[in-house]
Amino acid sequence: MNPEINTGPRIKQVKEYLLNYIAQNQLKGQDQLPSETAIAKTLGVSRNTLREAYIELENEGVIIRRHGIGTFVSHSRVIRDSLNDFAPFSQMIHDSGFTPTFETIAVSKVLPPNEVNSAFFNSPETEVCLVKRIVRADGQPVMYIEDYINPIDGTEKFDWDRFDGNLVSFISNSLATPLHHIRSQIRAAALNAEFSQYLNLESGAPILFVRSTIFKEDNQPIVFSRIYFNSNIVEMNTVRMIRTS
Repeated sequence: MNPEINTGPRIKQVKEYLLNYIAQNQLKGQDQLPSETAIAKTLGVSRNTLREAYIELENEGVIIRRHGIGTFVSHSRVIRDSLNDFAPFSQMIHDSGFTPTFETIAVSKVLPPNEVNSAFFNSPETEVCLVKRIVRADGQPVMYIEDYINPIDGTEKFDWDRFDGNLVSFISNSLATPLHHIRSQIRAAALNAEFSQYLNLESGAPILFVRSTIFKEDNQPIVFSRIYFNSNIVEMNTVRMIRTS
């Protein structure tokens, strides 16, 4: 029986089908996908819907389209994250064809660096909770993360033994309140020797370094994160619209 797409955003579901097709058939770089006509018929969607999904996958670096020849899997197998929309690390890794796993190294109370106090508008003597963790893809470390939790009402009751790696969901559920937005700064950096053990990289190796602040609906900052990405495996992508006026 052919799969049918009846509910939800069609483009998203087409993308999920194509990603699953690539993973289930163990397609590698330069392997060719079935024709657009064949996939559109299998899914029961219009060619326009399929092409929109193809455009997004190409922008994300998953596929390569060659006019008059066909559509191929991209030659590189990396974890790609879109800067346009938020997705948990587990979803980002899974969508790239890997199996995500998480390890919490330590949870402790600390006096944080000045940049954390500035982000939280706290005084220098304010202690915060620090969570150190590693995110892996197929057992390979791809991120080392330091999360500083602002000591607001409710955070002292967090049960870190139940933390599953999805920080946004964990905090939102623990506080019974939705989180609102994330502000991030991204730059290239050289890996500090202190953290090289966590990413299995040599000191000085090039990495992507991200500072992120997560805000509640009332614009109160609740988490400040320092994220060290293994740039051999993780790639950031964005699509920006061109203004004509």
